Amino acid sequence: MGVTGAGTAVGLGSDLVDVTALPLDEIDTLPDTVLGDLLRRVVADVLAPGAEPVAAFQSSL
Repeated sequence: MGVTGAGTAVGLGSDLVDVTALPLDEIDTLPDTVLGDLLRRVVADVLAPGAEPVAAFQSSL
């Protein structure tokens, strides 16, 4: 995984993580970090979609 601009000639820095070279079968071997948990969740949601995502909030209006 890289943390640089994707394919830029000048190598612009970026806070985005490039996971294009990460094989899907290695997702489960990632460490238990926030990024690892998020990638496992995204892959699981794509392979076995569940209910539609719902956002809830309370309004004081």
